[in-house]
Amino acid sequence: MLLKGSFRIPTDEENAWKFVSDPGKVIECVPGLQSYALEEGRRVSAWVKVSIGLIRGTFQTSGRMVMEDPRAHVATFELTGSGAGSGFGATVNLKLAPAGEEVELEWNANVNISGPLGSLARPIIEGNAKKIVDQLFDCVKRRLS
Repeated sequence: MLLKGSFRIPTDEENAWKFVSDPGKVIECVPGLQSYALEEGRRVSAWVKVSIGLIRGTFQTSGRMVMEDPRAHVATFELTGSGAGSGFGATVNLKLAPAGEEVELEWNANVNISGPLGSLARPIIEGNAKKIVDQLFDCVKRRLS
């Protein structure tokens, strides 16, 4: 499933890049975050409480930056997780670009979900994923404003 979006942040490109390219800062904005640990190689592992449709549980997740280009302000992250009898994997791409006095952050995520969570209807998954992503990026915007 491909998810994508964009939003504007009222800050400069360098300030935005320093935040979004730091897994330790972004993880603190994840909705339902229970705990996390930063690891070598710009990796992070976390326990995240998730509720999508009738499926609720705590997911053990991990993420790592697999590519970054600080000059072009682009990065790719890989995320995996499991819990509540389900699992997921995602590749997330971010790109920053100046937009007047703000910064435009474009993102897309290729997500694969298995187990009971993966059997939910696509509109339920997409709607809940959009809600989670919106909450995450609302936090990013607040922290950078």
